Amino acid sequence: MPPGKLRLIRSNANPHGAEGCQIFLFEGNPTVAPVVEIVPEEGVVLPPRHDATHGTFRLKILHINDLHGHIVRFTPQGEQPVLSRIVSRLREVRKEHKDDPDTAVLAMSAGDDLVGAVFDELMGDDPDSFALHAGYRLYSAAGIDIGILGNHDLDLGTDVLAEAIRKDAQFPVLSANLVSCHLLAGLYHPAALLVLKGIRVGIIGLSTSAQVRQPSYSNLQIVNPVRVMHNLLPAVRPLCDVLIILSHLGYSMATSSASVRDAGDVELARSLPFGSVDLIVGGHTHTALNEQGLTVDNIVNGIPIVQAGMLGRFLGEVVITVRPQGTSTTNVRLSNTATLPVDEAFEEENVRPLVDIARPLFTRSLGQVADHADLASDEVRNNFAAGESALANFMADALVVRCHMQNFDVDLALVDASAVRSGLPVGGELHFGDWFNIMPFADVLRVIWLTGRQLQMLLQDNAYRIDLPGEPHTERGFLHFSQKVRYTIEAGSSRNKIRATEATVDDLPLELQLERSFQIVCSSFARESAVPWEEYARQILGLPMMDIGQISHLDTPLFMRDELVAYITENGGVTEAAGARRDGRVKIKV
Repeated sequence: MPPGKLRLIRSNANPHGAEGCQIFLFEGNPTVAPVVEIVPEEGVVLPPRHDATHGTFRLKILHINDLHGHIVRFTPQGEQPVLSRIVSRLREVRKEHKDDPDTAVLAMSAGDDLVGAVFDELMGDDPDSFALHAGYRLYSAAGIDIGILGNHDLDLGTDVLAEAIRKDAQFPVLSANLVSCHLLAGLYHPAALLVLKGIRVGIIGLSTSAQVRQPSYSNLQIVNPVRVMHNLLPAVRPLCDVLIILSHLGYSMATSSASVRDAGDVELARSLPFGSVDLIVGGHTHTALNEQGLTVDNIVNGIPIVQAGMLGRFLGEVVITVRPQGTSTTNVRLSNTATLPVDEAFEEENVRPLVDIARPLFTRSLGQVADHADLASDEVRNNFAAGESALANFMADALVVRCHMQNFDVDLALVDASAVRSGLPVGGELHFGDWFNIMPFADVLRVIWLTGRQLQMLLQDNAYRIDLPGEPHTERGFLHFSQKVRYTIEAGSSRNKIRATEATVDDLPLELQLERSFQIVCSSFARESAVPWEEYARQILGLPMMDIGQISHLDTPLFMRDELVAYITENGGVTEAAGARRDGRVKIKV
């Protein structure tokens, strides 16, 4: 379609979703110009508008976000159902209102339905090795009516995601501000119009540009969501009785739990005409909003904002009431899924077959774990950013070796303390699930280039970030380096007096190598979680923080977890011989 126009097509609703739902999808690019015309495809006619004089109609919305594949939780005591509990509530509500002409039930996901669980392994490395998308397949069977593309949904490659949508998603996937990705062409849409029991529900999808892995072959672009929403709103709003934004932007620019760019839901709502949207259903920042009911802080410019936390811990429920006098959100709640009953039929018929496929992946042996205190969970969670660590040394040195094997001629590696979530079974057998729990997300390896002078600055910057005795821990972005880097951190009476000294690389003083160029490998998400502390350090402590995200870099096709698992397997585990030891590369002087 030319700029300024969208086509409206008829589509198929999820056969397990809202009963009698009719779905119409918008096609076209709303990012380049305001939409001035919507052109129905030949033969497409919208049902008549809802008769506002009929009386009260209630639209019940059940929403989830950021499950990251946690359809069950793998624990030492066995698998704990998650999605099957959500399904029990969804089916209960739908059964209750099946024959009620004045109530409709809609279920939706606000994105990040992938990356963070062992089911990711079933996605394969490319379309040829793709097996299944556990989230999309089970959401389809559960009755989810519509979803949105989150940043992590793109992590495993848009070619693999395209296979997942084609084969496993029986519901529309939206994103109005993601464009130019030929691999996903025709597989997602900017907006949808759902007709349920005579009510027209418009849904516009918006994706964040933050923390997006973008392989060079995908050519995708994510455009400012505020601009795109303003392009769409005047054209879509008149077609709807209820208009919802399904958002994976994050709660607000001030949220610290994830990077939010351009705008979060709060900033988006402030930019819109008062009350022009009936609801924003959000995701990305893992924020559990309105646990005690809709709060005034979450009504922005007359627009309610909801979000249901992460990993399936909550199920969000919203009631929008349509009256002759106007439409309003009349009830908002979060249900703790741990307290919901399990839908045993859904668990048996749909979840357990996938668990049976995934369990051997989770439990396969990778080797042994050294008997070193640094590898224990307590040590990792409490002291990983307080100095040298045998686990960090192992990981950094392993990345250098693996990069060389993959023909990336790196000199050094660095590992962000936030990359590690837990420890290992010290002195015991190592299973894939143990390592997956350490780093559940699909971080790719990034190569950056630093001069010796910049590396010197980075070491000083890193010294400022070390955990100090007597201070509460927060993510500051402390980095661990591979074995060629050695330096001393001299503690001062305050954080701004900490100094990095005696730095050497390849046993030569770094001050003699200031013009040398170093090629360094790290995670593409290095220091992302440290952004809130960096702002505090700049503004309150007056520290000259270094932003490594602004340094020239190249994202490789290598996944950090995959390369480390390969190294572990090759070396028989996380052993001292393979590098799980301290060697004095970081010294702390008090």
